[in-house]
Amino acid sequence: MLSSFVDQRYLSSLRRSQNTDGGWGFNAGCESRVEPTVWALIALQEFESSEATEESLERGFNFLAAAQLEDGSWAASRGQTEGCWVTSLACWALGSRPQDSTSLQKGLRWLNVDKPRDSGFWFRFLRRLAARKSVSAQDPSLSGWSWTPNTASWVEPTCYALIVNQVQGTGQNSDARRRCELAEAMLYDRMCPGGGWNCGNPRVYGVAGQPQVGPTVWALIALRENSQRAENRRSLEWLERNREKVQSPESLALTNMALKVYNKGDATIEDSAVPAQTSPVESWSMPALAWAALARSENARWLNKLPQGKL
Repeated sequence: MLSSFVDQRYLSSLRRSQNTDGGWGFNAGCESRVEPTVWALIALQEFESSEATEESLERGFNFLAAAQLEDGSWAASRGQTEGCWVTSLACWALGSRPQDSTSLQKGLRWLNVDKPRDSGFWFRFLRRLAARKSVSAQDPSLSGWSWTPNTASWVEPTCYALIVNQVQGTGQNSDARRRCELAEAMLYDRMCPGGGWNCGNPRVYGVAGQPQVGPTVWALIALRENSQRAENRRSLEWLERNREKVQSPESLALTNMALKVYNKGDATIEDSAVPAQTSPVESWSMPALAWAALARSENARWLNKLPQGKL
C-alpha cells in the first residue's frame, strides 16, 4: 500500500527526528522551531495510522501550545516575543483538532487583524506619488500578508494565510473575505510575465523576474480554486517544464505536491528514479520529508475545508 511506503520512507524518519520537547528542528538534532514542527504535524496527521504516530502528534501539539504567544500569534523561534508569518502554519496544523479550538481562534484573529504596512493609506498614497520612479510595476492598491508585522506584503506569507483561511472557512466573515480577495488579486499582480512567481517582484527596471519553485508552488496551491485561469495554466506549465531541472529534495517535493493538487502528478513513481532524490532520506530536512509524504497523499486531506473556522 502507498501509505505503508510513505510510513516506512518518510514518516518513520519524521518520528525518529522529533526532539524531547515535542518539536522538530529543520534538520535532525537541531533546535525545535515552529515551522518544521508544523510541517511534521501536517504530514503525520495526513497518514495517522499507528500508535507511534498518535504519540508523536500529541507531543508535537503540546509543543505548539506552549509556543503560542499571549496575543495568539507564534514567533519563528524560541525567545522571540513578536508573532510572525508562522502563525498561519500553526493555525493550519491546529485546524483539525477540536480540543485546540481556543488556541486556533486566537491565532486566526491575530492573523487576520495583522496588516502589512503596504495596506495603509499613507503607504499607498506615497507609492502612487513615486510610481514614475518605481523600479517595479505593482498595483499599490493590493496587499496580502507579510513575513513580519508592519512590513510589506510578500508572495509566500500571503499564500500561507490564504490557504489557512480557505481551510478554516474564515471567508464567511465579510472583512476576512474582502481581505482574501485583495490578497488573491495581489498574487496575480505579482506573477512573473511568463508564468510562475518569485518572492514578489515580477518585473524590476523593466526586466521580467525569474520564477522560483517555492513561491510558484504555494501560489498555485493558494489559487487552486481558479485552476482554469490562464495565469494558473501558464504557471503550472512552467513548473512542469522545469521539473527535471530541480536539484533539491525540498523543491522536488514541493513540485510534486503542486502537480498532485492539479491532478498532474503520479504518486506511484519511485523517488529513486529522480536524481535529485537519490540522497538518503535521513539527510533531508524536516520540511522535505513532510512535503514528500504529502505529495503522495491519495486524498489531500491537508487541503480539505473544515467547518469550524470562524472569526
